[in-house]
Amino acid sequence: MRYRYQHSKPLVRVQDLITVFYQQIEPERHWRGESHPFWELVYVDDGSIHAQNGKTEWDANAGELIFHAPDVFHKAEGNGKEKGNVFIITFTTRSPAMERFRDLRIPLPPKLRSLISGMIQEATACYDTHRTGLPPLPDAPPGGNQLIRLYLEQLLILLYRRLENHPISSPPEDLPGEIILYLHNHVYGTLSIPELCDRMHYGKTYLSQSFKEATGQTITQYYRTLKINQAKKLLRNRDYTVAEVSTLLCYDTPQYFSAQFKKATGLTPLQYRNGEKK
Repeated sequence: MRYRYQHSKPLVRVQDLITVFYQQIEPERHWRGESHPFWELVYVDDGSIHAQNGKTEWDANAGELIFHAPDVFHKAEGNGKEKGNVFIITFTTRSPAMERFRDLRIPLPPKLRSLISGMIQEATACYDTHRTGLPPLPDAPPGGNQLIRLYLEQLLILLYRRLENHPISSPPEDLPGEIILYLHNHVYGTLSIPELCDRMHYGKTYLSQSFKEATGQTITQYYRTLKINQAKKLLRNRDYTVAEVSTLLCYDTPQYFSAQFKKATGLTPLQYRNGEKK
């Protein structure tokens, strides 16, 4: 019997890890910046920082992922407002596919955050991350370096796929409008912020801030108002009972629906239907 071997070329292969660490950046911390001949990935885990890539500077918020290509000047420092917790990993790779990540900054999709957590856990368990060269700890479990590289390669491959199908190197001009359309299309359902983030391919913090800056409301507030306005239309129609309106709009119970309706309008659903005024 003859066997055929399929030789497949990997999309992304990480050769060497240079540094892997997690740190807190104080609001007043300033840094002169640097450049080096290898890739750097920065993930803002909490708070916010002031970031720079080449000549571009901005405030990076929690959930944002930043790529610095080899020999590009960059820095991460305090933004004078709040602390920022960041995960940073630097590595070498010769994979041409990495050009897709050059100068890229995007909110990390929620489903991929476990890969960042995996790298942090392995690095903490295996290395003295406060020193250069990744010196191993005396009781480090075997295979730590390989696991970190596998987590990183998996993250890069899955991000590459998303970028090919949904280019998100820059936010759409009408992201709040897309969210509003989504909310209107789901008024007869329930709101799941994680599902919304996954659908829009943006993190919760970025999504929420963008929406509030544009509308003056949180996503939840807007959705709650949207449901109440839809309830008003259904109550005026008189084809549905209060309980049926509650069920159509996916409230837990008619009592909860009535309480929310009165809180928003000052009237119970029946008072509103009967034309009473507040």
